[in-house]
Amino acid sequence: MDNLVDLLTQNPTYLIIAVVFSVIILFSVAKKLLKITLIAASVFILWIAYTVWTGQQISQEELKGRFIETGEKFKKSAIEKVQQKTEKELIKKIN
Repeated sequence: MDNLVDLLTQNPTYLIIAVVFSVIILFSVAKKLLKITLIAASVFILWIAYTVWTGQQISQEELKGRFIETGEKFKKSAIEKVQQKTEKELIKKIN
């Protein structure tokens, strides 16, 4: 690890390349998270519209609970996907 830090600090070219790759990775992760958030919001809005059109009563507590529950499911799903991809990449690099 110290060798990597020394390499990056002594060679600005390598540092620039590492920064560019880091920005690309962060951008792709943010883009995927944005897509997940937009899908969740769309489903949530459609659910609200359905309940209004069918005449069902929506309590604020129930709405809040479902929203939090859905958020937790997406959070778990995202964490699991990141862990799986990380494991695959580590296995590739080890082999």
